[in-house]
Amino acid sequence: MSNAPARQIPGIYHRRVGDIMVTALSDGTLVRTADMLRDIAAGVVERLFAEAFRPAIVISVNAFLIRRAERLALVETGSGNYLGATAGHLLESLAAAGVSPAEIETILLTHMHPDHSAGLTDLATGRRNFVNAELVVHENEPRHWNDDAAMAR
Repeated sequence: MSNAPARQIPGIYHRRVGDIMVTALSDGTLVRTADMLRDIAAGVVERLFAEAFRPAIVISVNAFLIRRAERLALVETGSGNYLGATAGHLLESLAAAGVSPAEIETILLTHMHPDHSAGLTDLATGRRNFVNAELVVHENEPRHWNDDAAMAR
């Protein structure tokens, strides 16, 4: 009998929209517990998950590569090496799609939660992962994340 695979293959899915090619790229998953949910008792959550044959809350983390007229943009950067071993696989998925991080010209962040933005840099070295990319984010995002009163709420 052959050995079971030790790793999942990179997740890549291409979809053409007019003259744009959108490639969904998996960064991996995050496993979370019922305590992150509001307005529902933990016992109820556990019962519902058991009835659905789900042992935990598993959240898929994805990014989207946009190709148009030889230009490359990336929507989100995944969680990098910030949120554990089950996530942080965006660079592998990009490589499997035949794209080097240095080819990315623009990064669009919908918001700056770590599962969307922590892949901008390598946490261990502090180096930028997308050295040639312009970062585009709403002007209120950095202001929010640097506001101690907002973080306390």
